[in-house]
Amino acid sequence: MPIDPAGTTPGLKKIEEKPKEIHIRCKNPQCDSILAIEIKIAGQENSGYHLYQCCKCKNTWGIATGGAVNL
Repeated sequence: MPIDPAGTTPGLKKIEEKPKEIHIRCKNPQCDSILAIEIKIAGQENSGYHLYQCCKCKNTWGIATGGAVNL
């Protein structure tokens, strides 16, 4: 099967992956939005730190997860 460099042949289309929307309150005191997206950073999938961006005011903040447990 030849390769079509123009990409005009029928077949499977690439679907752009939209960022996952999460219901979380914005950390900006002037914003009343409760919808944010999680920002994925390459190489930090399992770092224990998550970045979120508000869908309304575009404010960005991070939340640390995990850590040591004292028993």
